[in-house]
Amino acid sequence: MEVRASFFTMKQRPILTLLVLLSTALNTYAQQDSLTLHYSVEDIVVSAHKQVFSQPDKSGNISINMDALESMPRIGGAVDVVKLLQYSPGVIATEEGNTSLYVRGGDSGQSRMLINGVPLYSPSHLLGFFSVLNSAHLSGLTLYKSGIPAMYGSSTASVTDIRTHSYAPKRFTAEGNIGIIESDIAIQIPASERFGIFLSARHSYTSWLINRLSIKKASMIYEFGDYGVGLVGDLGALGRLTINTHFNSDNTTTFVDLYNSNGKLNWWNGLGNISLESDIGSHITMRNTIYSSIYNNLLNISITGTEYRVLAGVGSYGAANNTRIDLGAIRLDTGFNYEYRKVQPQYILAATSNNLAPDEQTHETALYVNANWRIFNDLDLDTGIRFSIFKNSDVWYYPEPRIMLSLPISMNGRIWASYNFMVQYLHLAPQSNMSFATDFYISSSKSIPPQTSHNLALGYSDKLNNLRYSIELYYRYMDGVIEYNTSILEVLTNSHSRNTSIYSGIGESYGIESNIGYTINGVDLQLNYTLSRSVRQFKEINNGNPFSANSDRRHNLSFLATWQPTPRWSLSATFVYATGAPYTATTGVYISGNAFLKEYGAYNGGKLPDLHHLDLSATYWFKHSKQRRSGINISIYNIYAHKNPIMMSWDIKIEDDTIHIKDNFHTLYTIMPSISWTYKF
Repeated sequence: MEVRASFFTMKQRPILTLLVLLSTALNTYAQQDSLTLHYSVEDIVVSAHKQVFSQPDKSGNISINMDALESMPRIGGAVDVVKLLQYSPGVIATEEGNTSLYVRGGDSGQSRMLINGVPLYSPSHLLGFFSVLNSAHLSGLTLYKSGIPAMYGSSTASVTDIRTHSYAPKRFTAEGNIGIIESDIAIQIPASERFGIFLSARHSYTSWLINRLSIKKASMIYEFGDYGVGLVGDLGALGRLTINTHFNSDNTTTFVDLYNSNGKLNWWNGLGNISLESDIGSHITMRNTIYSSIYNNLLNISITGTEYRVLAGVGSYGAANNTRIDLGAIRLDTGFNYEYRKVQPQYILAATSNNLAPDEQTHETALYVNANWRIFNDLDLDTGIRFSIFKNSDVWYYPEPRIMLSLPISMNGRIWASYNFMVQYLHLAPQSNMSFATDFYISSSKSIPPQTSHNLALGYSDKLNNLRYSIELYYRYMDGVIEYNTSILEVLTNSHSRNTSIYSGIGESYGIESNIGYTINGVDLQLNYTLSRSVRQFKEINNGNPFSANSDRRHNLSFLATWQPTPRWSLSATFVYATGAPYTATTGVYISGNAFLKEYGAYNGGKLPDLHHLDLSATYWFKHSKQRRSGINISIYNIYAHKNPIMMSWDIKIEDDTIHIKDNFHTLYTIMPSISWTYKF
């Protein structure tokens, strides 16, 4: 057995950058006249306006205001919280057909998504129009991308902490939407004064829509569903009990005339947890959780008469403890996580084979302690360390330090600086830039080391009357990032070894994020802009030269506007713009016998056309109060029908001994109207 340890073995640039950021922050603080800071922040109550759906906190992280969701655009008839996160600074707008989160130049597999602390491995439905979450079943969520607390691990870019309801409802309520694409409902049932039940369901009927998409020579039958069950109870002296389950599934049948192929693709997530939160005295709260999470996908495919089964999946079973100790000016969080994983990387079988696909069994354990200090003059210091151990055939162990410094420099202004060193032992091998469940997970091994990331950030936020704004600089240095340099067609039709197609290399991303918001007289405006760069370098790819990462977007802009001109009407609009995705462009075509051979340029050296679309939404309320509402919503996605390409192909024709080559940009959807009835009673 080989034992490996690593800590701060990277180049010294991340450490030097950290010192510069911290010294800048402390310098700014030291230059303030001490007399100007003699005010008590505790006497100031700051509450978010109901219309403001999100804004960065004192360390640059994003929380969603669930009360404001009803005023957001209902694209496809429903409000999707994960889709709204894509409008946040630092989260890039990817191609059409993807609801995964790409944060600060990271891949989707570097962003961990948790429901009540339980990992959710596939957050998207097919073609990325919806995530797997029913917003009405949730109490809130937070996207951590700066100053990530030590209790969170197993990711190198971000963590999205999704929370379901934790209270016993006082009355029966039901809310949801009925639309032409999907319908959903969430129900709260008071079982007694101390216990409550939460139910949610969503189902689609989208085949008619899928077959209108602009994918030529293809047909598809498709539907999806999401379901949740929760139980919350007060056990008196024993504590507060929470039981929550989630299940979602996608089922599709496809025929593609181009390769005379057809297939059935099915994938699903199932997760659940049992948590008990108890008060130990007046200053200590302990939360214990056991959980499981399973993701599986199965592709049955026939290409030119040859049939295959493609299997992939991952299952986790774990336990966690968090103990919070309130010592006045110091708040301690300490605990542990243990997770056993059974990982099934993508495996190809003949359709008639009954062989069991080989899997990987791993153990990951982490101990952590995190301290939040309120020091002199309202200076906040959040510092912690996480010690993680991973075992399969080898053993890796890493200390993962975290530090965040936040200080006020005016009545509403605050500056912060943060550093996180994070480790990830489970990799997502991407095969598609769409949510199509062909991606698969693979564990760290001798040939694929863990991913590590140094994350640094320096930010500032302020508020002036109705105007709020923030700006943040970030830098990330990554080691152990992976690239899967093959295609599903090559996997199915050639002798192929997965390990020889997965490369491990280094990466770097940096940028500046900005957020401006303005609220007045029922109107809320938000503008987010990120200027960034993300590169990768592998000795096996592009002759060892750096190239643009798949998530590299130089410019990323989003604009959101909501307006309630009367109590009956809610209007909203969103506009998204992003630099086109990188791809490997064809530079020449040659004829060899009866075959066409292509010559390619630099790896990811080309750019697809820029992505942009404008979405409008209007709701007329028949009734609208906190406990009851009923309204008709009309939404239009991509109102000016811009064709946002997701890939390119080339039509090659020979006429009169002349070769004609035509570029084809393939899109998923253009303009998409929807109508739905939204209700609560």
